[in-house]
Amino acid sequence: MSTTVRLKDKTAILRERRFATFFAGNVISKLGDAAVPVAFSLAAYQVSGSAAGITWVLLSLWGARFFMVAAGGRIADRHDRIKVMIGADVLRIAAQGGLALLFVGLLPVANWHLCLSAALYGVGTALYNPAQIGLTPELVPEDRLQDANGLLSLVADVSFLLGPALAGVLMGTVGFTWVLWIDVASFALNLVLLLRLARIHTPARRTRTDTPAAADHAEAEAEAEGARFRDAFAVMARFPWFGVGMALWFVVSFGIGLTAVAGPVIAVESLGGTGAWSVLATCIAIGSLLGSLSVISASKQHPWRAAAIVVTLGAVLEFTALILRDQLPTLVIGACFALCALATAACGIVWDTAYQSEIPERYLSRVGSVDNFVNAVGVPLGMLAGGLLTHHYDGVFLTVCVLLVLLGLPAARLAGRERKATP
Repeated sequence: MSTTVRLKDKTAILRERRFATFFAGNVISKLGDAAVPVAFSLAAYQVSGSAAGITWVLLSLWGARFFMVAAGGRIADRHDRIKVMIGADVLRIAAQGGLALLFVGLLPVANWHLCLSAALYGVGTALYNPAQIGLTPELVPEDRLQDANGLLSLVADVSFLLGPALAGVLMGTVGFTWVLWIDVASFALNLVLLLRLARIHTPARRTRTDTPAAADHAEAEAEAEGARFRDAFAVMARFPWFGVGMALWFVVSFGIGLTAVAGPVIAVESLGGTGAWSVLATCIAIGSLLGSLSVISASKQHPWRAAAIVVTLGAVLEFTALILRDQLPTLVIGACFALCALATAACGIVWDTAYQSEIPERYLSRVGSVDNFVNAVGVPLGMLAGGLLTHHYDGVFLTVCVLLVLLGLPAARLAGRERKATP
């Protein structure tokens, strides 16, 4: 079967009305968000006049996500996930719209206004993402779950690729206020589609293996436990493959944050200047996009066992290239960056599909919030290490490689065991 035919088969899931409605809103929202990260950083620098302003805005965003991610998973597991997503989008509309009104002249704009908007936006994201993770398996057949995750990942990759260029064009023409209004409009359209989805979708509250009696028992058990966020960590003891896999993704997330800071520094000091970082960043974006496409066009679902090895090798390859930066051309390092991004994107889709398929539904959004929590902690810690350990990069890169191998091998071994016993 040709790649074109396989892609057509994979996208046939869009003929399913519920998923198509959900996916259309996701596309609109992600494209509206595309320019926001870069534009927000530029606006923070313009308002504050220093790099410290950018730092405070980023800390507000990540701090809010960090402190709210537990509540996000708990709320989504106890309530209708679509309604949680609607509430999250209303909050993000208020955050961006309120800031846009300030920029049109209602009040003098200070950096704390951007921090407040970023924090509210982070709270909305912490509520939205776990609910989306739990909702996706309700909208598609089990054998199409990887296809659905692949399409959602593809949209995020396209947004990531277009974002910097789009931000440059908008900031240079219509200005930051219109970036915010475009984001508000995208959330509003997503809100309309979520309201439509709420009318045509009945929330599921049982796993694919539950009988009606078992489902009733599961619901009663969840209520007795209070749907606590820490219950998701207890799941790790019942599903060791998930716990070890989550530890592996923490190191991968740490590596992403580390590269985001160390990459530009190394580009300027060792690879010839800021142009080299532009090449490497482009390679990351292209690799991530190709990773999503590779999963979507695959003829069969990939097991997490193989993906654990692939993501480990991809990240080790990137950090090895950084260690050998003085001996390698920039394009070779860029190729390693692209391969790492490809592996991370593709294996991330496989990972999402694995735990959405195997973890009991009553825990799913809380488990998804753990997944978001790992990213919310790992990426900033990596950024912090990149900023503080500039004179020790080689040692940090080597340590990350060792941790990846030590976690990647048991992650693959445990994933090969039976995982389908229901707690």
